[in-house]
Amino acid sequence: MKYTIFKSKDQMNLEQRFRSLHTIWVTDETRVDNLWIELTNKYNETHRHYHNLEHIRALFAYYDDYNTELKYPNEVACALFYHDIIYDIWSKKNELKSAELVRAHLESYRLNDSCIDRICNLIMVTKDHKPKDNEDEKWMIDFDIGILGRSWDRYHVYTQQIRKEYSAVPGFIYRKGRKKVLDHFLEKDFIYSTKFFRDRFEIKARSNIKKELETL
Repeated sequence: MKYTIFKSKDQMNLEQRFRSLHTIWVTDETRVDNLWIELTNKYNETHRHYHNLEHIRALFAYYDDYNTELKYPNEVACALFYHDIIYDIWSKKNELKSAELVRAHLESYRLNDSCIDRICNLIMVTKDHKPKDNEDEKWMIDFDIGILGRSWDRYHVYTQQIRKEYSAVPGFIYRKGRKKVLDHFLEKDFIYSTKFFRDRFEIKARSNIKKELETL
């Protein structure tokens, strides 16, 4: 049976979403309480200025716009919640550790292996933003980098938030690394993986990135 997360006309808050999703798989309310506490504690870590609960809320705004396009909407929702649960600027294994954490939870729910693999794969594609031939992975990536195509004012706030997260990194090193990331996006034929996001955000994303490069 394919379930879809309940969505009212007014957007549910994150806790309501989280509970709505997890009660599909977990019958113990105390356990769901503990899972929510774990999640919020991680995303409220003091070093997070962008990769926090506001980021997750923003991704669910895109999810609400496009969830009818998803083959496995609940798996995507789970991946959205957990894709940045582990976030250490010095580590190159954040996505892997996030996937490992959620896999441990999901295996205890006794979900089938294919469902677990889908969720973990959705998390892992946010590392290099290279989807396989999988439509849900394309949507996952586009949700994650939707910020690139927002208004310049919002994009500029995002760049400042990222810089704060990397405040321990000297300026010249940060600028070199940031330039590499931005150039990578511009070198791609398309920044976004789905036609919907390309039509809506591609031109603005390229404009924002070029403008940021001029300020580095």
